Amino acid sequence: MLALRRAQRALIVLVATVPLLLVTLAFLPALLVLPFRRERAAHAQAMVRQLSVWTRVLLLSSRER
Repeated sequence: MLALRRAQRALIVLVATVPLLLVTLAFLPALLVLPFRRERAAHAQAMVRQLSVWTRVLLLSSRER
């Protein structure tokens, strides 16, 4: 039963990581350009913060309860 639960958790993380990776790759061009423009630096920080939140939620939701 424990092995099945671990396999299920690993599958959930794998499936949830794919969209997170796609979003991160889509953000890369903006994250390479925005920090160098003063008026858009705050926007780049917000994007990085959101990616961090999504990653944290993904990892915490996969933990065993």
